[in-house]
Amino acid sequence: MTTGATVSMSTSDRIKAELKARVQSRRTEGETAKPEVTAESKPVEPWFKDSTKIESDTGMINLSKLVPNWKSQKGVTDLKVHLFNLSDYDDDAKAHIPEIDPFYRPNLKALTQLAYAVEHTDMPILLTGPASVGKTSLMKYFAAITNRPFYRINFNGSMDSSSILGTISASAGSTEWHDGFLTEAIKIPNAIIGLDEWTVCPPEIIMSLQNVLERNGRLMLTDKPGDAQDKIVHPANGVRFILADNTRGNGDTSGKYVGTQPQNSATLDRIGTFIQVDFLNRNDEVDMLMASFPLATKKLVDCMVQVANLC
Repeated sequence: MTTGATVSMSTSDRIKAELKARVQSRRTEGETAKPEVTAESKPVEPWFKDSTKIESDTGMINLSKLVPNWKSQKGVTDLKVHLFNLSDYDDDAKAHIPEIDPFYRPNLKALTQLAYAVEHTDMPILLTGPASVGKTSLMKYFAAITNRPFYRINFNGSMDSSSILGTISASAGSTEWHDGFLTEAIKIPNAIIGLDEWTVCPPEIIMSLQNVLERNGRLMLTDKPGDAQDKIVHPANGVRFILADNTRGNGDTSGKYVGTQPQNSATLDRIGTFIQVDFLNRNDEVDMLMASFPLATKKLVDCMVQVANLC
């Protein structure tokens, strides 16, 4: 028994010694080994190019320079955006550029996400969030600070495609075509077109916009008289579609947003960026209200914000 125990311990010690020697040998090799460099070695090519290096700084400005309440915080990244000249537009387009509300305080995280999507993607953008969170105000504010014309289309359940695209009228024995609001808007360069509460509209009506919502898409006016070329409207340069809704297009199960309808998956596939818009934090809400209502006391504003946050 004693001999067997001695042999067993001796074998165990020998194995431990061998493992220790191997580990030490590998450590030594790792410290002395140097990567082999050959003439054929090439740098690894990245999957995507850095758009910030491609973009020219002409006509661009840091977003932080346009937002008075800008502050560095988690999830907020400064980036360059196009600042357009008012001289680039005619009087009708200028009339659609919103005025900047000096008291407005945007959700900086959502604003920077929206700015990045507008500047660096070419697909429609969807803003989602609770009622009154400020989805429409956010896109309107972005249009205002960057001098972009803003066109807002409010959808409803009784809307048909003619009110969006256009319609024909008869007068004095002849017919005349009248462009719809969307058809007019996409002809304006750099326009922000806001499709507000779009899920209350029947899915078959929204599907009439699928062509123009695609990358390099165009608007097809099937009811317009004329040949095929007369029926096609190409969006002007820089036109961006931003959708805003309380849901993500899949309907509402909470019962809060009665009238919203699930939308066709083919339509949802045309949305390139989904952005969740949240309420401002307490301090930003207080600052905005104090600036908007200078006669209100700090105590009153604090109570207002406290009550609002209970909902």
